[in-house]
Amino acid sequence: LLGGLTLLIALLGAACSSEEPKPTVIFSDLNWDSAQVQTAIAKKIVNVGYEYPVDAVFGGTVPLFEALTRGDTNVTMEIWLPNQLEPYNEAIAQNTITRIGNSLEDNWQSTFIIPNYVAEANPGLKTPQDLKGHMDLFVTPDSKGKARLLNCVPGWECENVNLKKIPAYGLEDVVEPINPGSGEALAAAIRGAFEKKEPVLFYYWGPTTLSNDLNTMYGGYTQLEEPTYSDECWAKDSGCAYPLAEVLIVMRNDLIDQAPDLVTFFEKWDFDAPNQLAAEGYMGESGADFPEVADWFLQNTTEWQGWVTAGASEKKLASFE
Repeated sequence: LLGGLTLLIALLGAACSSEEPKPTVIFSDLNWDSAQVQTAIAKKIVNVGYEYPVDAVFGGTVPLFEALTRGDTNVTMEIWLPNQLEPYNEAIAQNTITRIGNSLEDNWQSTFIIPNYVAEANPGLKTPQDLKGHMDLFVTPDSKGKARLLNCVPGWECENVNLKKIPAYGLEDVVEPINPGSGEALAAAIRGAFEKKEPVLFYYWGPTTLSNDLNTMYGGYTQLEEPTYSDECWAKDSGCAYPLAEVLIVMRNDLIDQAPDLVTFFEKWDFDAPNQLAAEGYMGESGADFPEVADWFLQNTTEWQGWVTAGASEKKLASFE
């Protein structure tokens, strides 16, 4: 009996001293290239380097922010402000999420962009209101006799912002927003118009592979001039230019308590423009999928080694030899 009790105490002691299992880190897998590339890289490092189980939920900006606040995901690699400022502030006030790092840098957005070849041929087209006198340039069979605006992707917050801008500028009878279907379809439609030198009016953002290509291969683009951004304008009707976006990495507070080492990792994350364009450029040239792009990035760049602990870096390096 005494021996059995001793064994039981020993087993209990061993059980108590064993490590608690690590929580599963569930990423918001947002449906555009830069976010999916960052998510794939972060998943690989968190899983292999820090030995956390990982998962992801795929979707657009609006549904995945709701998923984050519900706890269906717990890390988002790109929260765009001011686009998502209202729900972000609400979640912060409810003590649900915390900003733990910076994501992309120097990101611009614009609702009304035209090719330089259109701007040069139409010097009177400088502002959104000038579309009233140049509407016919952009009429297409699906635009109901109005200028066709290739809008932001459905499910992204910028779609709602752009829909507010049209009445803010008095363009309800001038501009017809067209749903592009997806980020890939939007980029293909823009590239196709530039290749054919057709007039096109579109929303886009950068830096991206496409925005770089438009400047270097197709003669560049012009952003129609909007009033300077202000908080008051944005809150009223978004009748002003987008500011340079602040793009954040956000984590649910309940995961912060369980994974403090990951907080340290994401605080050092720095996916700057050269990293972004290198990864997206490789993807475009190779046709690789996002996990393959993550492998390429970890094998062919060194910046990420400064983001992780020495132990995680050694494991990661060993896994890619």
